[in-house]
Amino acid sequence: MNKATSIAVSLLLVGAWSTGATVALSEEETVSRGRHFALLVCAACHVVATDQEAPPILSTPGPSFDAIANRPETTVASLRAFLTTTHAKITIPTGMPNPQLVDYQIDEVISYILSLRHKN
Repeated sequence: MNKATSIAVSLLLVGAWSTGATVALSEEETVSRGRHFALLVCAACHVVATDQEAPPILSTPGPSFDAIANRPETTVASLRAFLTTTHAKITIPTGMPNPQLVDYQIDEVISYILSLRHKN
């Protein structure tokens, strides 16, 4: 199985695993769920956490979640826009595909990423 197929299968499996509905969660629970979800879905292409079990499978991985979190331009809105669009094009086939996440998954992943911001 090639890398693209492996990633697509992972995304489909996670979509099937998801329940779709959540109750109101504390920020800590939301961050924890976002971390768990990102380790399942995003770790194939990104360093999601310094303690993740395996490195990304891409020879040139996407930016680490820590790096993304600490960009000055990273906001809830910028992350939401990025996670809901496709960045792979014929001219850039390695661009990130649209992961097809539902709203609560996007919220959880965004909460996790923003929790990685360095406190000044």
